[in-house]
Amino acid sequence: MSAMILLANNIIYKYYSYMNADINKLLRSSKMFSDFHPADIAIMKSLSEEYDYADGETVFQAGDSSSQFFIILEGVIAIRSLENKTHQVDIARYLAGDCVGELDFFTKEPRSASAVAIGATKLLAFPHTNSSLSDIIQKLPQASAHLIHGFLAHFSSRIRKANTFVKSNSLLVRELKKQVYVDKLTGLLNRINFEESLKSILDKNAVVGLLMYKVDNFKRINDEYGHEIGDKMLQYIAENLSSAVPDTELLFRYAGNENAVILPEASRNTLWDSGMQIGNFLRKLDLTPVLGETNIALSISVGLTLSPDHGNEAKNLIESAHALTLEGRRRGGNLTLFPEDSDKL
Repeated sequence: MSAMILLANNIIYKYYSYMNADINKLLRSSKMFSDFHPADIAIMKSLSEEYDYADGETVFQAGDSSSQFFIILEGVIAIRSLENKTHQVDIARYLAGDCVGELDFFTKEPRSASAVAIGATKLLAFPHTNSSLSDIIQKLPQASAHLIHGFLAHFSSRIRKANTFVKSNSLLVRELKKQVYVDKLTGLLNRINFEESLKSILDKNAVVGLLMYKVDNFKRINDEYGHEIGDKMLQYIAENLSSAVPDTELLFRYAGNENAVILPEASRNTLWDSGMQIGNFLRKLDLTPVLGETNIALSISVGLTLSPDHGNEAKNLIESAHALTLEGRRRGGNLTLFPEDSDKL
């Protein structure tokens, strides 16, 4: 690092040392957390812990495990590396609002350099020592999606600058997306992905069809065969749906035994035909591999909504289609309905 850069950093450090900003405001001003909702900031804080370091105290050393990363609340952190295996030199300095050690944390690699406090320094460490990223994703999937969106946006800015992150960490990015966006039971894309994808597709397409279906007699299967068999049935249905849904990237598990399919640029007739095709396919599905008998067939009710005919907001389209699957079951099951059918007997 040049003397000019070090001098500039020291000047900035003196400026920041006089500041005593609120932690929430500081986190929102950070590049990683600038798009976070206040509720996400609160979750981030609740999953973290604060540490105080004196001037010259080591935060971590090269070769240490990387179970946490740090957000600087006050002070400065110098990143140091050995030069010629004998002398440590500063290779970077980070100020309040910056993150330190996040790349090692996500790649699960040992620390590649050392971090030392310059002046009295306060850090926020994520996650706290009694937790892990996997634990948090399992317990708080929706909040984790927002957190990881922020992490990926932060990494993207570094990608544009360094132009090396994608090659070396593409497996990491895919694994993070898998943990957040894939339903663990069925392997289908999950509700978070569904809601985000529908919003994005609505923004890009003038006409969008939404199809949601529910197994009318799933409670009977659970009651007669047990919840373990019920889970196997959900997995079996998901495995077989690929033959009825050509683009499985537009097939999602919404909740329980209810799935959804997005059909960009679908006409009313195309949406109706797709609903009938999926319903009939599942009604004829051989259940013996799961139940060991053939005296039960699936009863399927399908709800259909179309943008802009039935609205332009993802939330409203989803609520309407979901309500139609319940209405179909209430009327005896095995029905395919548009919103305008709900008032017809």
